[in-house]
Amino acid sequence: MKTRLKGNDLAQLVATVLCSTFVITAHAAPTVITNGVDTSATIDDAGYFSATSSLGLSFMGREFVNHGNFWSFYSLNANGLSAGIANEDDGSNPFGSTAIANVDGSVLVMSGPGSDWSIIQKVSIPESGHVAVEIQLTNHTGATATDVEWGVGLDPDQGIPASLGFETRNVIDAVGENASVTATSPDGWAITLANLTGGATSTIAANINCCDLDPHNMLIAGQLPGNYGFTDLLINLAYDFGTINNNQTVSFGYEYIMAISDPFTPPPIPEPSSYAMLLAGLGLLGFAVHRRKQNT
Repeated sequence: MKTRLKGNDLAQLVATVLCSTFVITAHAAPTVITNGVDTSATIDDAGYFSATSSLGLSFMGREFVNHGNFWSFYSLNANGLSAGIANEDDGSNPFGSTAIANVDGSVLVMSGPGSDWSIIQKVSIPESGHVAVEIQLTNHTGATATDVEWGVGLDPDQGIPASLGFETRNVIDAVGENASVTATSPDGWAITLANLTGGATSTIAANINCCDLDPHNMLIAGQLPGNYGFTDLLINLAYDFGTINNNQTVSFGYEYIMAISDPFTPPPIPEPSSYAMLLAGLGLLGFAVHRRKQNT
């Protein structure tokens, strides 16, 4: 079940924060959020999952992100250029953001003063296995911005705790308003990155790739629903907002959904001798085709 983002929810929350009607605490360190039962995440000041501990994003005791290279990120493009990439892997915080813990258990991540782009993210756990991110993006560049694009994704490594390697089965479930992409480990632990934004306010793409954090490349890849194989890849969503006027705000959101599904047997990895036989067979086939052409 996906929790749909209502356009004014985050605006109301931010207004409440600014009016100081409940207690907030600013942090210079990552903030842990949990439902107290089975779902938790550690949020860095920059807004991605934190690399400061073994806990990044977990469900029922299974960690999904913080193994090997810790990769969770978001990126923003404007006017055909990168406006910033916030990446757990290198600890970058291009918008000078700070995490603010709320008494309701959610976390606000707010970009620093003076930033050309105001980015306010609310991270919450609306239900078991779900970590939702609601965003308000405001243009403060002083001019109209074109080709505004947003990308978000992570490297799912939930098979590591079970000694099943970094590989997952990677499937694009849907594109457009219902865009979502799922990575599943062989023992059935699955994570889905799903859009929450209702209405045709943007073009939304689901994407699977090796290590490209540029939302423009995700959008133009035009990947369609389907199984993209059993390998170690990033799962991503990308948004194309087109033009955002100065002082204009767009609201959107997505969520990470963790669940246990049916286990599966990974495809076998061919032995080196099998590759050699395959190449030899292709060589013989090519030779036969060449001889046939000569004889006709």
